[in-house]
Parts: sequence; structure tokens; C-alpha cells
Amino acid sequence: MDIFTQKKLLIRIVVLLTVLNIIIIGALLWKDFFHRPPRPENQNNPRDVSAILQRDLNLTEKQVEQIKNIRNDFFQKEKELEETIRSERDSINATMFNYYTNEDLIRSLARRVADNEYKMELLRFDQAQSLKLICTPKQLEKFEGLIIEIRDFFKQDEKPKRK
Repeated sequence: MDIFTQKKLLIRIVVLLTVLNIIIIGALLWKDFFHRPPRPENQNNPRDVSAILQRDLNLTEKQVEQIKNIRNDFFQKEKELEETIRSERDSINATMFNYYTNEDLIRSLARRVADNEYKMELLRFDQAQSLKLICTPKQLEKFEGLIIEIRDFFKQDEKPKRK
């Protein structure tokens, strides 16, 4: 193969690889930007996903109301636990940097934070169990995939909270 044929072949390979890269990047961007779940319809409460669930799972009005009640109860309890955890963490930070650090107190506070985090996880589990009782088996099949989409949707809106 002479040098000119080699050069033509290399140019064609570079062009082909460039086109393939552009196509792959375009497909990834298209998937990321155009296949997101729709925004919640209730803008007053952005965590209200009942409209999305109703549409995608074909929920009845009774099921929607039950889900709203379960989620409202969950968010109220979650908020209380988060405030308790934040307060305990603030106490740990204040105590850790005291001149006379009380190690037993810090260990006790750390244990309470861990216990409250455990309660938070159990609260999430209880919410899931309650939601599962409301749905039909067919709705549960769709719900499993939808939960992952909703979780990912809310992750993009989350920003580190620093107070």
C-alpha cells in the first residue's frame, strides 16, 4: 500500500470515529434531556408526585388520596427526624471543639444520630409498605421502574444543603 492510499484510509478512519463520537454524545444528551419524567404538577409542593403516579399507574381517585395522606404523614415525620438529627449534629460539633471535650457525651450524641438515621430508614420502609398495600399487582410492576425515575428526577434538583 502506497503512502497516498494509507493517508486516505487514515483520514476516512478519523472521520468515521469523529462521526461515531458525535452520534454517541448526541444520543446520551438526548436521553438525558428529553427522557426525564415530567415536573410535578403541584408547584406549591414539588415533592407531590401523585399526578405522575396517577397518570402512569392509572390510579383511582381513592388511591391518589391515600397516597397523598401517606406521603404527607411521611414528610411530617421525616422533617421532625431531620431537625432532631441536625440539632444533635450541631451539639456534637459544638462539643468536639470545646476546650474540655466530653468524649462520653460525643459518643452518646453520635449514637443518637445513628439511631435517628435508623428510624429514618425504617420510616421510608414503612412508607413503601403502605404504598404497596394501596396498589394492585399490575400497578406494583410499573411502580418499581417509576420509583427509580422519580428518584433520579429529584436527585438532579438536590443541591448540597449547608446551613
